[in-house]
Amino acid sequence: MSVALLCTLAAGFAGAASKRAVIAFGSERGGPFRIHVLGVRPGTQQRTLQSAGTGMDVEPSWSPDGRRLAISTSDASGQDFDIAVVSANGTGRTRITSGAAWDEQPAWSPDGKWIAFASDRSGNFDIYVVRPDGSGLRRLTASTCEDTDPAWSPDGSRIVFSSRRGGFPHLWVMNANGAGERRLTKSTGWSPAWSPDGKTIAYVDDNAGDDDEIYTVGADGKNVTQLTDNDAVDDDAPAWSPDSSMIAFASGRDGDDDIFEMNADGSGVHVLVSGVWMDGDPAWRPR
Repeated sequence: MSVALLCTLAAGFAGAASKRAVIAFGSERGGPFRIHVLGVRPGTQQRTLQSAGTGMDVEPSWSPDGRRLAISTSDASGQDFDIAVVSANGTGRTRITSGAAWDEQPAWSPDGKWIAFASDRSGNFDIYVVRPDGSGLRRLTASTCEDTDPAWSPDGSRIVFSSRRGGFPHLWVMNANGAGERRLTKSTGWSPAWSPDGKTIAYVDDNAGDDDEIYTVGADGKNVTQLTDNDAVDDDAPAWSPDSSMIAFASGRDGDDDIFEMNADGSGVHVLVSGVWMDGDPAWRPR
């Protein structure tokens, strides 16, 4: 059975963004996690990007021109992740970090010149940047607590990230060179995604330890808004559509992890990718 037939799509795509969108995501369908690319439109074929071996490929991030993806890729044991760059059709894979460290959560800068990522190569997770060819590796944070989940502002001047400074994860923001670190949210939060219009950051909070839900906050740290509310069900990994009107996310509300989409205000939730497999880490291709 083809991979395309293994994917079921919901009928009636409500969002205008969906009708012309392409989303990459990670899925374990058919074996280890691989990156899948899907045109989110009824009748559109899904394709699976080639893997370099028996390890996992997860956490796709599109280049600004939509021609390449940065991904986290593991060794066969699944215990050592590096950052790799691959073309959108799955060819030309290049591993741009290496070593025993765990390198993960790549995020491509809006100008295409840098890829931010989280790494424990210094003994603790911090935020780093590297050029898409693997040169220019540079450490941006040097906290004694974990710094993860980098996401760029659309103008490339700032990076929002999650930090456990203070014991619990909160959203922090810094200049793109690592200077000017400051805490953005009073409540806990992680997995931030900056809207393409620059106004809003979507993120995940565990709703006081109950379950993971999607929230938004203004780029100035004000106007926190809860978008999803599902008892005992986790909603994670928010990703903005290119026009900032929609948010894709992973959710277990159907009994397993699937990809859903909703309007930016939390309305109009519908499934994009479903099945009996774990699907996660959606990423919209830029226009």
